[in-house]
Amino acid sequence: MSWFYALFGQIIFFLKPVIHLLYPDLCIHCKRELTAKSPYLCYTCLMDLELIKWQRKQTYNQVFQAIQSTSVVQICALYRFRDSAPIQTLLHELKYRHNSRLGAYFGTVLGLQFQEENATVFAQALIPVPIHPRKRFDRGYNQSELIANGVSRIICVPVKTNLIKKAFNTKTQTKLSKKGRAQNIRGSFRISDDIVNYQSVAIVDDVITTGATINAICEALLEKNANLQITIFSLALAQSV
Repeated sequence: MSWFYALFGQIIFFLKPVIHLLYPDLCIHCKRELTAKSPYLCYTCLMDLELIKWQRKQTYNQVFQAIQSTSVVQICALYRFRDSAPIQTLLHELKYRHNSRLGAYFGTVLGLQFQEENATVFAQALIPVPIHPRKRFDRGYNQSELIANGVSRIICVPVKTNLIKKAFNTKTQTKLSKKGRAQNIRGSFRISDDIVNYQSVAIVDDVITTGATINAICEALLEKNANLQITIFSLALAQSV
């Protein structure tokens, strides 16, 4: 049957241009037609993504101050979050429009950025920021887990989803103040006893806005393992961080 799969693959390869002509892929932000070399966002919208790497030191220092945990040893993020910009559309598509392919794709881009920064891989496990089982059922996936899977392909660190769970289905953080976010999320995470077997882990999130969620996770992790070293991966950082 190997000949059948080879033939089927060849047919699909030759049909792709025809399919694209009849049903062209569109940019998720501006709805312009995409080229084969530019998945999800067109070249113009890609250029409108504000890369963290041009202000890496200043930006990462802001995150360190927002997180306020001496156990966080390194940070890697891709883009600055701006309202009405392509990055907002990207995160909205990933989180609420069931466009799950975005997660793994931009997770690999995040992993490649980590490699470009020549950072040392301390982490023994990638821990996606968990969501409550009810939200996962409604959404069909955890967007942070998809991103973590993409990062994992590049830096070869396993994804572990059993080390931390979301115990309470908290209300959305979107319209809450910084203080309200901290109060809303506090105490909502449960850490597995297995965390004592790790010296270092990485938390993976889609966007860090005020640092409230990351702070709550760090506190919960360190209650179980006070000597844990933590790395942070995030697709985007808000201006308020």
